[in-house]
Amino acid sequence: MTVLLSILLAVGSFVAQFVQTKQSPLFDAPQESAGVLTYRQPGYLRWEYTSPQPLVWELNGDKGNMSSQLKGMVMLIRESIQGDFEKAKTSFEVTTEGNTITLIPKKRELKKIFRSIRITLNPDTRIADRVEMIEAGGDVTVIRFTDVQFTEP
Repeated sequence: MTVLLSILLAVGSFVAQFVQTKQSPLFDAPQESAGVLTYRQPGYLRWEYTSPQPLVWELNGDKGNMSSQLKGMVMLIRESIQGDFEKAKTSFEVTTEGNTITLIPKKRELKKIFRSIRITLNPDTRIADRVEMIEAGGDVTVIRFTDVQFTEP
């Protein structure tokens, strides 16, 4: 785990494309969204949906334009990019197996939302290739990241 954390901490700023697919019994077919993730060290994260409808969430330090629940999720993504799983351990059981990090909620309010979150890291870039969130109600959201471009901080 220490090696993984040091590799993640060495990751600089980057931009990546993403496709998010949500499967739910409420939908006839999986719902798909696409967008761009921008991360700049030390703590700026911009999550921009470009389709089907434009929407932007930003987090800079601990300030952001989102609900506190969503802010917590985006902060978890940012902390994961930074390799800071110590904060996550207060709310999740964190296990690592190879390039996959699994988060299981410990807190009751998180258990109402998620059964688990699984982050699969690209072995070359150490940036997430795939994030799978299994919600408490059984819905599954998968986010796949592509075209990672490293940038200056």
